[in-house]
Amino acid sequence: MGTQDRRFREATARRQMILAAARPLFLKNGFTATTMPQIAAVAELAPGTLYLYYPSKIALYAELLNEGYDILIDRLRKAVKGKGAARAQATALVEAFLKFAQESPDYFDTLFFILQREGRSAAQALAPEQLAGLRQREEVCKSLAATMLAHLPAQRRPAAVEAVWTMLAGLAFFYRADPNFAAVGREAKRLLITGLFAE
Repeated sequence: MGTQDRRFREATARRQMILAAARPLFLKNGFTATTMPQIAAVAELAPGTLYLYYPSKIALYAELLNEGYDILIDRLRKAVKGKGAARAQATALVEAFLKFAQESPDYFDTLFFILQREGRSAAQALAPEQLAGLRQREEVCKSLAATMLAHLPAQRRPAAVEAVWTMLAGLAFFYRADPNFAAVGREAKRLLITGLFAE
């Protein structure tokens, strides 16, 4: 193993450690109130060292968002793999989305609620290429859902995907910590799938 390989692995591990330190701070304090010195302190790094890995708070936050979307995309793709009929694929997608919300709450909240809670300040801080990357990842998620809805008229599909995406996010946000989440999730899934495939 060469020195370059070892350094790359060490840098990757350090970046992951920084992200793990930053994630709960963003969730607790929000984007605006979280500072790089706070993240450095939790990561047990000198602030100057932190800046070697992430030149700004927004660069760090953008990587958290990308990481969350990549995990969600991977789960959605695995959920539909091998499922034949569109209805079975749609059911698997709903289940995977809700499971992601429950099993990865930090990523879920980072993706769906911090930007909304912070208003425009966090979104405006993102560079155009960062926003474009996030939109691209979100569109990958939604395009997976859209392919399941080929039976709907083409003009209805975008609105149907947005409606399902929003309903599932709201359900997960309000009921994820509730002891009845599994039952509520099953009922939501039944209603959604029945409604989407009733026609």
